[in-house]
Amino acid sequence: MRYQENLKTKCPVQLPRLTGNQGSSAADLLIIYLDIYGQCAARHNQLVDEINLRESLLNGKD
Repeated sequence: MRYQENLKTKCPVQLPRLTGNQGSSAADLLIIYLDIYGQCAARHNQLVDEINLRESLLNGKD
């Protein structure tokens, strides 16, 4: 069985670093982190759901 390419995409290992000492720099970085986390969490959760579905089909469970 093949998985969707999006589900096989790894999440970034290196996260962006804080570039300044202003509050706006921290706020900008947190927005970037929020975007990265949202994409990675959604992809991971979908992958887990897909694996569980395939396992239930292979094991004859509904």
